[in-house]
Amino acid sequence: MKFKKLTIVVGMMALLLCVSGAVNSAYGQAVTATLDGRVLDASGGSIAGATVTATNTATGLSRSAQTSATGEYVIPALPAGEYNVAVTFTGFGKQTKVITLQVGQSAELVFNLTPGQVEQKVEVSATTEVAEPTRTQVSTVITERQITELPVNGREFISFALLSPAVTIGDTTSGSTDVIVEPVTKLSFAGQNIHYNFIAVDGADDISTASGIQRGTPPQESVQEFRVINSDYSTEFGRAVGGIVNIITRSGTNDWHGTAYEYFRNDAMDAVSILQANGVHQLHQNQFGVALGGPIRKDKTFLFTNYEAQRRNESPFYNQAVLQNIDAINNVKTLVFGLPAEPVLSSVIRDNNNDNGFIRLDHSFNEKQNLYLRYFINDGRLTNQSPLNDGFDLPSAFKNTQYRDQSIVGSLASVFSPKLVNEVRVQFARRFFNFPTVTTQPHLEVTNLFTVGVNRGNPDYYKESRFEVVDSVTRTMDKHTLSFGGNMNWVSTTESFPLFYPFEADFPSLGAFFGTDTAVGGGCVADPLTGVGPAGCQHPNVIFAERFDAASNFTEPTINTAVYQGTAFTPAIRDQATGKLNHTYNGIYLQDKWRATNKLTLNGGIRWEWETWPSGVLDTQWKNFDPRVGMAYNVGGKHNVVVRGGFGLFHGMIPSPLLACQRPSCGGTLGTYPTGPGTNGLASPNENSLDATTRLFAFASSPGITAYGLNQLLTTGTYPDAVPFPNVCFPGETVLSQCAFWGDATVVRFAKDHKNPYGIQASLAIEFEPMKDTTVSASVMHIRGVHLGSFYNVNQPPATAQMPMYDSQGRLGNKNVYCGLTFICPFTPGMADPRWGIYFEANSLWDSTYDGFLLSVNKRMSHNFAYGIGYTLGKSLDDGPNPSFVLVPQDSRNFRAERALSSDDVRQRLVINGSVTTPKSWGKIGQDFMLSSIITIQSPMRFTKFAGFDANGDVFGNNDRVGIEPRNTFVGDNFRTVDLRLSRTINLKEKKSLELMFEAFNFSNTLNVKYFNTVYGAADFCTPDPGAFGCAGPTSNPESSPNQYYGTPRAVNNPRQLQLAVKFNF
Repeated sequence: MKFKKLTIVVGMMALLLCVSGAVNSAYGQAVTATLDGRVLDASGGSIAGATVTATNTATGLSRSAQTSATGEYVIPALPAGEYNVAVTFTGFGKQTKVITLQVGQSAELVFNLTPGQVEQKVEVSATTEVAEPTRTQVSTVITERQITELPVNGREFISFALLSPAVTIGDTTSGSTDVIVEPVTKLSFAGQNIHYNFIAVDGADDISTASGIQRGTPPQESVQEFRVINSDYSTEFGRAVGGIVNIITRSGTNDWHGTAYEYFRNDAMDAVSILQANGVHQLHQNQFGVALGGPIRKDKTFLFTNYEAQRRNESPFYNQAVLQNIDAINNVKTLVFGLPAEPVLSSVIRDNNNDNGFIRLDHSFNEKQNLYLRYFINDGRLTNQSPLNDGFDLPSAFKNTQYRDQSIVGSLASVFSPKLVNEVRVQFARRFFNFPTVTTQPHLEVTNLFTVGVNRGNPDYYKESRFEVVDSVTRTMDKHTLSFGGNMNWVSTTESFPLFYPFEADFPSLGAFFGTDTAVGGGCVADPLTGVGPAGCQHPNVIFAERFDAASNFTEPTINTAVYQGTAFTPAIRDQATGKLNHTYNGIYLQDKWRATNKLTLNGGIRWEWETWPSGVLDTQWKNFDPRVGMAYNVGGKHNVVVRGGFGLFHGMIPSPLLACQRPSCGGTLGTYPTGPGTNGLASPNENSLDATTRLFAFASSPGITAYGLNQLLTTGTYPDAVPFPNVCFPGETVLSQCAFWGDATVVRFAKDHKNPYGIQASLAIEFEPMKDTTVSASVMHIRGVHLGSFYNVNQPPATAQMPMYDSQGRLGNKNVYCGLTFICPFTPGMADPRWGIYFEANSLWDSTYDGFLLSVNKRMSHNFAYGIGYTLGKSLDDGPNPSFVLVPQDSRNFRAERALSSDDVRQRLVINGSVTTPKSWGKIGQDFMLSSIITIQSPMRFTKFAGFDANGDVFGNNDRVGIEPRNTFVGDNFRTVDLRLSRTINLKEKKSLELMFEAFNFSNTLNVKYFNTVYGAADFCTPDPGAFGCAGPTSNPESSPNQYYGTPRAVNNPRQLQLAVKFNF
């Protein structure tokens, strides 16, 4: 059966590569534009056989079409830029219009010819926004002017996508580890997961399979413009449940142009963050580069190249709970655990240095064949990077990063006839991401508060190779533009993932970490000089360990304690914890764009997506068909009213960052979880067969037992199943592990029938021009995410009891617990199969919904000013489809209890951008100044109120919430910031100019808290339930929390930062 399906697929792809009929690529128009319209005579009658020629004013590229019997024409696959569009017909005067086409645009020009030989020229470049009466998608173009003139922090140009409605900085992994810490802006579209977007550069896939988000993008100076797509009802795009960012790069032109620039920052000009250690703030940054573009041979061959570098060093900032307890943290590490102290926090410097190179060559063989090649390299060296979300970890948990990202893309466009255009695109990309630890100290975590030592959520390195092929042909037939296209990607990923090496210990509170909460015994009190209790009083609720000796079936009794003093993992450890995974993802589609009338355009089509994996990994989902339909109705009138709408399905890729971890360490060595009668009934009967090459264990018991086990691991390196402990817990017991649960931990194993996520999208929009140069677009949008991926604990047993508890509003309910008594579990906490402590299975069981109103206002530059307004009113709900440990469902049998406002929910967001220039009439002193700004106001993000320990007795404590409180009920602060740029251009001789710039980010120095400490510190809310475990009498903390740091900042956005820049243009 699979062979038959594969034969069909190969046959269809062969047809795609050879077809000479109705085809349009998933990337054909995506990186170009289409110009269509009508040619009429003075009476409004159609002119058949007229010749319409579009000529690029910068490169001389020329494309022609003839009008049909109804006077209509279509010129597809035009690169973005300015064009002279001329119409000629015997007996009529030649008419020329000038228009600026944008990436992905469907523009319309209507010509009215008059008899005679008089030539007319009309300037229409100001109508690019409204001249799209056939566009069905909801999207925004970030123009070259905005990229060049608006302030952007760090020259991370993709941040300009945030100017678009319904686009925010993603918070999907709040409180947890990003599998790969990508130094890029992470976008969320319409409240969807950051891993469900599609980013393309020149039509080539720019998504990393290891992280699920975009790789590095070319330097800002190399980017021409990009389109941000919220909903697209053509079938040319795939693999995006959320949104799409479609970036195109610059090419050379018929004139040589260049620029050299330097952007400079120094902490002497900045405000100091409230979370800076000892108030010490260091920030030095230089971003510099040079760009050059021009003709090698005019109208034929063009070159554009850009080099840009960054040299940046700065002081990290830290959680307020860390800043106030750093002395005690160091005392317990050195005096009790025998580990190295954390360095003086104010002495730690974080480097972020990179070099980027970009080169693009465009060549026109003739009027019918055009080629471009581009190469991009991004080489980075970063030190002391936080692998967790900012503010959660201390320097011993930091990592260094060396990465090199390279891609080569080539494209050949062939015009077989005015009605038939083919384009083939090929990409080869390689990436190496080295992520070594700063120390090899054990991972010690105060749950949901802070961590020291090796972070367990990141690979030590990964590398990825990608080969991509796209083919497309476009055929126009009277009122129809028929499309068929497709793409194939071959991806190979290798990762090293020493997950719990040397070991991890999770503590339920600061008191448990310091050994001062008396849970182990009455002698565990704080020393007045050190602030910590005696050795043996520090008690984790769970310890995870990883063993590497396959020859002994992973039963080696000890680990060398010298490892705790190291700085990076040895090659042997890295190699054994390495796994390789190859897969492909592919898409084919068919579409018809039908100009049903002069006013109505209909798009209809279907797209087919599928992924293939090695045998035993994941089953290929062959039924990922995405029907889509869209319409655009050109009401017209003096305000150029256009109504757009559509409905469609959009399949995405299976989130694979954790799948790459399964082979090295995450998948366990005991095989699949048992199913059928007499089992837990939670696991899929179709799990994959990827066993790990190392073995994970979990150890959990009462405070005194876990304290002793931790002490033995730290002092002798002995694992609990080899620590002599005869007849202490019960007669006949010989080793410590018999007094506790000691068994395997499977961190993630995928169900083989894991489905691809998909979104159901619908929207209705109206766009009009209320006044000259200004467009307004208002739309409503609905998105439902289906088969979203995450993981859950299939080893959680049926509840052994229900405990009455409260939510933060004082409402009483019942919470399931899994060990008989709520917080005093027996030696073996609750689990269904005693061979495992935790067993997380990844599956596609989650969903989400988003409903929003989007408003966009754009005024193009005229009369010395331009502005844009983006406003969003929306609501995003989900049941936690985020692959992170803190978001594992509390109750694996009740996903409904997880449904809440999503981590990426932003109720309202307003972004205003604008530029104003001084006119020439102000004279030499006053002219050529420009002031530009971006103002952002956003509703609060939401966070989860955690208990801070294993409050339900299922071994795992990172995901436990307070009482019966839902997810994401802690409401953060509003976000407000103003970014400014003031520049002056000084014109020099011979087309040379010097631009001086001053930029201010967060000009008003508003405190914008990014993350809060949301560990409540008790099992239930203390006001309605003062006897709950963890409550310690009345407090002045918010909601009577026993944790004095509850509600305090854990991470903040940048304070005011100033930048100076100079740019020489020639």
